[in-house]
Amino acid sequence: YESMTYTKSKSIFLKLAALVFIALFCIMVFSSPVRAEETSAAELTPDITLSNQGSVSRMTDGSYNTKTSFSAGDTIHVTSSEKMYSLYIKWDLIPDEWTLTYNGKTETFGTNGFLHEYIDIPEGTSEMTITFASGEAICDMHVYSQGQAPADVQTWKTPCDKADILVFATHADDEILFLGGVLATYGGEQNLAVQVAYMCEFSSSAKIREHEKLDGLWESGIKHYPVCGDFPDLYSQTLEAAKKQYVYDDVKSYATSCIRRFKPFVVVTQDLNGEYGHGGHMLFSHAVAESVETSNDSSVFPESASNYGTWDVPKTYLHLYTENKITMNLRLPLSRMGNRTSIEVQTAAYKKHVSQQWCWFYVSDDYEYSCADFGLYRTTVGNDTGNDMLENIQPYLNEGETIYVGKVDSLTASSGRNRILLKGLYIYGVTQKKCVIRWQSQGEEDKSLELDVVRENTIDPFEVMINDLEEGQYEFSITTYDAKGNSSIESVIEGYAYGDFYEGNLVNRKMDRLYT
Repeated sequence: YESMTYTKSKSIFLKLAALVFIALFCIMVFSSPVRAEETSAAELTPDITLSNQGSVSRMTDGSYNTKTSFSAGDTIHVTSSEKMYSLYIKWDLIPDEWTLTYNGKTETFGTNGFLHEYIDIPEGTSEMTITFASGEAICDMHVYSQGQAPADVQTWKTPCDKADILVFATHADDEILFLGGVLATYGGEQNLAVQVAYMCEFSSSAKIREHEKLDGLWESGIKHYPVCGDFPDLYSQTLEAAKKQYVYDDVKSYATSCIRRFKPFVVVTQDLNGEYGHGGHMLFSHAVAESVETSNDSSVFPESASNYGTWDVPKTYLHLYTENKITMNLRLPLSRMGNRTSIEVQTAAYKKHVSQQWCWFYVSDDYEYSCADFGLYRTTVGNDTGNDMLENIQPYLNEGETIYVGKVDSLTASSGRNRILLKGLYIYGVTQKKCVIRWQSQGEEDKSLELDVVRENTIDPFEVMINDLEEGQYEFSITTYDAKGNSSIESVIEGYAYGDFYEGNLVNRKMDRLYT
């Protein structure tokens, strides 16, 4: 019995020893790389020298209410006993280009138009110099050691080349209070390409709100830098009053341009009734709602059609819209957002808008302005059966997107003897490579003429003579194609070719009077 007990104890001991060995082996083999990836950069306290003898403390105190100004030619010299691997600047206003010199080379920054600008220095440096090409001001500046940038350092990506979701907000903080569930769920948790476009700017009025806008978006998990219209912040209580404050066509032009530029699968914007009755909210939501109906028509705001092409948005949602309603579940923990719920994320994001904390607004999914409630205003891919804004988008992608090439515009047809001269303009985009003209003969035989297209300018002439026509009326359809075979919407025009019958019925005119 004692021998049996000893044998069992020994067996248990050997198993425990084996488990301990395996655990230690795993720690040694696998733990180091994980720790290396999670190593955060530390903020350094370098020596900073300003060539203009300005205040260093006013640009390192962490406040948006203080700043240090510089003139063209001024420099900031930064040295550190520990190597610096990144530089983070919060400008007073979006800067012009400026240069950074380190390790014997000079690089140009300020090219992306970022108010909060992060510069990576891969090899590190102990000394660097910032040189200004124009007058600038810095609210805050930090330098960091090697490692991953701290979570609150905004390493912005440029605006989306193509967005999964385009969120239109009238003002900074509207995107959080009313549309915030979209930001945290799709941008933060699902890491989709969510682009935010604002109507109103605050750079010329309450500049601090431009900073708070970025802080709130970053807290929400948005990584693509927002875009903004050039419209001032004006208050009204009706749509009619707002239309007197703004040029409505300018607002629609901006919304249309954003849609065509970002080509989103889903557009989300505010309540047609302006949530609590804000005329500006009403104006922008109506402008967006109208724009999704016409953004695929190149004759509407042709300049942005020329710049970006046209786009038909598959799905458009409006806040609090009462038809085709969906209710987002904003109470689920989001693993990429620290296991916080969307409500918790957006509550924290709204607190970044420090200047607005005096207002009564708050983030909620259970009151009359719930940021969870939307309605499907327009769809080209079918109605929803659940509460996912991306429902039916994958089948749409599987079928392939429809890409339209710029059509021939401003067509005219000039009649001649057995011929018709077609003239027009290539003004939408510059991707056209081929043009096909189709018509039917008087005997209803299908005819066509194929031409190569060479685009050299923003606007190029289109001119083609159609010869050897029998006398009669003709309808010509003209389609352009790009190198991948994508086609334009047809342009159609009618023309008449003269012939013997027409000539035979001409009557000579007599003179009424003769002048000498």
